[in-house]
Parts: sequence; structure tokens; C-alpha cells
Amino acid sequence: MFIILLRRIPIDIIVSAMKRQKAIQISNSQLSQAQARARVNRFLLSQAGSQFCASDPEPDMLLEIWRIPILLVTPGFVVGQVGEAEVNMSTGEIDSHTAIEQLQASAEKLRKRHHAAIEAAFIRAGKR
Repeated sequence: MFIILLRRIPIDIIVSAMKRQKAIQISNSQLSQAQARARVNRFLLSQAGSQFCASDPEPDMLLEIWRIPILLVTPGFVVGQVGEAEVNMSTGEIDSHTAIEQLQASAEKLRKRHHAAIEAAFIRAGKR
């Protein structure tokens, strides 16, 4: 007969081990961080125009997705975040994204708020 003694393992050690395992899974996943960002950028260019771009993806280990902020950009100036897309790590499909109408509405608010900075960025870009 075997006697198994269970000792209490601190939760932080368990969480750390789970994160390492997920990191290994991400590195072996079909879709890299760069590929997820490129997928969202292609979508934005075809559906919303060149004024939007994807920012740095963050992994959501629980849902196995990349969360990718969508930014409003002008030449030489990132105005701010206007939405988010979620890309499935396994399939590479865009599971969800902020509606195009909402992206445009948020962009318009940011344009009004940062009008002077946007105009200055365009002037600087024109002098190059």
C-alpha cells in the first residue's frame, strides 16, 4: 500500500507553473503575436481605412485569444485607442471587433480633442 502525502502548494507556485505552460502553448500556437496584429491591420485597411491600425496584442490565456487595441493614427502621431479586436490563437480568425461605426465615432471625438496636435503632425510630415 502506498501512502501519498499531499503537502500544500502555495497558489503563486501553481499560478506561475500554469503561466509557463500557457507561454509554451502560445509559442507553439499557430498564430504569433505579429500574425495576429497583421490580420487585424488587413481587416482595418479593407473595412475601415488607413487611419486605423492595430497596436501590440496582449494574450488572454483564459479565452485563448489575442486582445488587440485599435488605434487612430495620423502621419507621425498616434492619436489614441478607438476600439479592440479579439483574434483566436488557434484558428487565426477575428472573433470580435469594435463596430466600424463605433470606431469612426470614437475617432471623430479624438480628432476634435487633439485637433492642434494632429494638424502639427501633418505639418511636420509635410516638411520631410
